Amino acid sequence: MALVRFHSKAGGDFFFMPDTQKQVFKVLGRPCTASGAISPEEAKEWIAILESAISREKADDKKREEDRKARAKRVAESFRTQAVHPASLFDEEEKLEEEDRVQRSHIPLGARAYPLLQLLKAAVEENEMVMWGLLALGIQRCGKPKETFSY
Repeated sequence: MALVRFHSKAGGDFFFMPDTQKQVFKVLGRPCTASGAISPEEAKEWIAILESAISREKADDKKREEDRKARAKRVAESFRTQAVHPASLFDEEEKLEEEDRVQRSHIPLGARAYPLLQLLKAAVEENEMVMWGLLALGIQRCGKPKETFSY
């Protein structure tokens, strides 16, 4: 299992799982690399991209939740007012329950990217580089096994 360590003289180290790195780098439009570094100037761009993506995700989540609540209200009302319940009503109820389970297990981008955002902001403020690299007994490149070594 590999961890990706992010570090800078501007702040403390933190680690991402490779899947989290892949998710964040996809949002950034950057190839997922095993190691790298960015300048304070690039960090400003990353901050803007991440904050924009987090805002969009929050708005999308809010709209999705409002839609789910409206559908749930319609289903509940249909159960109360109809003597015979069509199968589609039960299907919709099951779909709503599944969406609720998925939503409860969802970790928003804002939560995943928070440590990176904080480090990027500190790096910009202190004019420092941000670096990352794999930290593990088995080297993996963004989730794909490459080679192993031992300390």
